[in-house]
Amino acid sequence: MAQTATAAPAADPRAAVVCVRAEKGGRRPLTFSGKLVGKRPQPGEFKLPLTPGSDVCNNLLRSKIATWSLEVTTSGFTACALPAPEFGQRVTYSAKVSARGLMCKPIAKSPIGTWK
Repeated sequence: MAQTATAAPAADPRAAVVCVRAEKGGRRPLTFSGKLVGKRPQPGEFKLPLTPGSDVCNNLLRSKIATWSLEVTTSGFTACALPAPEFGQRVTYSAKVSARGLMCKPIAKSPIGTWK
């Protein structure tokens, strides 16, 4: 007899997805950037402009010899450092400029499923 199981897709440990959503109403241009930091130069560096109200995402691939450094920046303010997510996860952050400075916080997290 065959059993049918409907299990949720397992998280894939080879990649992660990080998204940043700029809050509407900000007057300063925000940039989401990241790079692999290791003992030698690594591919994968990116710098993406953020559009208020929409998600800007980037796929992060696992590296055995480097770690991801992620941040949101704007001129005149200290950058927000974003912690790299667990691989197999999709994390969305909110980015906002206020009188107190540039603030970033996680607003959603979910598994990304398996590679096809």
